[in-house]
Amino acid sequence: MKAGILPILPLLVLGCAPPTPPQATAGAPASRRAIMVSFDAMNEERARRTVAPEAIPALLRLFDEASCVDGARPMWPSVTAASHAALWTGVYGNVNGVVANSQASLPWGEFALNELLSGFEPRELRAEPIWITATRAGRTVVGHHVTQAGEPGRWKPTGGRDTAQVRSDSIALASPRLLLMNGYTGGPEARLLSASRNPARPAGSWQGVATLGTNSVPFREVSWAFGRDSLHALFFGAGGYREVVVSPVRDVARGVRVKPVAVERLPIEGRELARHFSDVLWLELPEGRAGVYFRLFELAADLGSYELFQSNGAAVRTNHADGLRAYQDAVGGFVGGAAGVLLSAGSTIQDGGDGTAELKFLETAELQTRQFMRGSAWLWRTRRPDLQTEYFSLADGLDHTWFGLVSPEAPGYDPAVAARINAVRNRGWALVNRHLEGLAELAREGGALLVVAGDHGMRATWRSFQVNTALRRAGLMSLDAQRRPDLSRSQAYSSQGYFVSVNRVVRKGGIVPPELVDQVADSVARVLLAARGPDGRAIVTRTWRPQPDDTLGIGGPTGGDVYLDLAPGYIYAAGFTDSLTTGRPTAGNHGFPSIERDMHTVLCAVGPGIGGRRLPPARVIDAAPTVAAWLGIAPPMDARGVSLLDAMRVK
Repeated sequence: MKAGILPILPLLVLGCAPPTPPQATAGAPASRRAIMVSFDAMNEERARRTVAPEAIPALLRLFDEASCVDGARPMWPSVTAASHAALWTGVYGNVNGVVANSQASLPWGEFALNELLSGFEPRELRAEPIWITATRAGRTVVGHHVTQAGEPGRWKPTGGRDTAQVRSDSIALASPRLLLMNGYTGGPEARLLSASRNPARPAGSWQGVATLGTNSVPFREVSWAFGRDSLHALFFGAGGYREVVVSPVRDVARGVRVKPVAVERLPIEGRELARHFSDVLWLELPEGRAGVYFRLFELAADLGSYELFQSNGAAVRTNHADGLRAYQDAVGGFVGGAAGVLLSAGSTIQDGGDGTAELKFLETAELQTRQFMRGSAWLWRTRRPDLQTEYFSLADGLDHTWFGLVSPEAPGYDPAVAARINAVRNRGWALVNRHLEGLAELAREGGALLVVAGDHGMRATWRSFQVNTALRRAGLMSLDAQRRPDLSRSQAYSSQGYFVSVNRVVRKGGIVPPELVDQVADSVARVLLAARGPDGRAIVTRTWRPQPDDTLGIGGPTGGDVYLDLAPGYIYAAGFTDSLTTGRPTAGNHGFPSIERDMHTVLCAVGPGIGGRRLPPARVIDAAPTVAAWLGIAPPMDARGVSLLDAMRVK
């Protein structure tokens, strides 16, 4: 039996029986409060083993002093959208409908297997998230940039929606007790402008230049596209170019000023985060109001060189525009993650760089952390919710970037290079720790329960397995003349590589009748297990078929028919290359079977009467029922997880 499966077997056996309905805490006061936060890609073993202890003291205290399970089993595929849907609803994707980051949607007759929608969208939910549960129970609730924030789609496989539940959801979303927001909505991406790529030219006619003070150089400017509009940067100064104004129009009064400051090298402890960024510049996008920040890393007096960074511009979705406006006015703009453009534009450590590119990248991680911390504190202290749900993605971004490069099993591993990379990675994890410290302080001041959860782990990868290529070679899947999936000649297809779906006739474009579904699925499993890599070894180590008493959350109306595990180093891919496997840059990745220890995440709680206990392995679907029990309300109506509250109490 495969390593990593044995420790979870008792849990799987228990899960085969119908779960005991979670019970509300008898006599729980209505004033009881909770913060429920998910730290993306949080895995206790990885944090303890690979991050310097001095970088994460609050996180280690949580693991040592809170009530923590010995690993929480995520959704499978262990990806962000699917595991968060399970976290919020208390039930896996075979029931809640979210099975991947993008997926073939419902109804079956309207979407073919290759017509994908985002699993982050509330449209894909078929189950009730805890913020709607708590609102219906009369509690005040905040969702701070949480996934699937909005009205659940409640789509039925064969068409139509569960209209009664849609009405109930809509009533909760309209309630003034509930404020949801989500800035992960796309929009103009972060970018880095430089003299070589964006040379300055003589400035046009700007209004308000007299307010800039003494200027002894010719005004020069750079303009660039921002969404459907443009931004303009005006360079000026006394005795040389010393400063920049950035504005959506050529008017100084409408812009923000930025001065050049060398990259931040001081430790984050004891200082303000992101202290060299501009004030927020508010911009009106077609999707709504977006706040953007700027950082001038370099500006030569003769303008022969400069580096001007612009953060992403994302409008924030919400169910209450007035509540969002107050939040934005108090907190500033949304910054969803560290800006990878600062790594791609420079020389990284693994490519011989001196670490400056990484430090610039980490300054944008500071900006993300600062904005999330400001938002969390303002919401908690101003709206005083009974339940505040939070999502923070930074650890995921850090370890997608760096974890593979510090993993000894990866090809080309260099201990000296890995040590330098891990030094900047530790600096990033210190920001995760700082956000946790802030949330813990908010919980303490409110006498609240703090529940810290996550969505998946991470492992090193350096090669991809092209699942559809294996299917195509076996005649189970075909491409048309433009090398696109031809579902009229495909019995099976993989949308993302994590699982393979039989192209049933109930699906739009489907061709496999019900009596042949099992036969096709068996053929898929044989083909996958027969796949061999360049070294002659098996690529797929095991396959699974969903079962009626499944405890892993696989299958369901939006899930697959055959799931697969991969040999070390491989990551799933769903392209149409001629090669069965392709090399790829060493990185950190996830999506692997949820029974694997390195895919497990965390589930810890600390608060009045809670803490200091180490519990057996559990599941992410147990988090929402546990929070509901603390609040003294029923769990989400579709939940199949169980409350761990009694086990977490200090005896």
